[in-house]
Amino acid sequence: MDINNKINPSTLAAEAAKLTPDQKAALEKLHTAATQFEGVFLTMLFKAMHDTVPKSSIFGKEDNTEETFSGMLDDQRAQTLAQSGSLGIAKVMENQLRASVLADSHHEANVHVDSEIKP
Repeated sequence: MDINNKINPSTLAAEAAKLTPDQKAALEKLHTAATQFEGVFLTMLFKAMHDTVPKSSIFGKEDNTEETFSGMLDDQRAQTLAQSGSLGIAKVMENQLRASVLADSHHEANVHVDSEIKP
């Protein structure tokens, strides 16, 4: 890995060839969990941002339907943004936890990670 936390593709391929199946599974689960964490974080962030906006507009007070729809839209936006990796929160977490996960890969490979987590 270079100084800017960018992984060289040739280094990554060489490293992947050295990994055991347990280590590969553990790293995949780490990626899934870190991405889910980023999605939950962004959902909470969007909710906090919406709480600062007045609940009325020129059309009157916001009703429950609009509130529900905007909440669902924020959830979807947060999950899409997390999946894109554009913020990099999950990537930083993966880089920080990679050594720990690889050190105990047999246990980590057998940990259950839900496919979808909502706040």
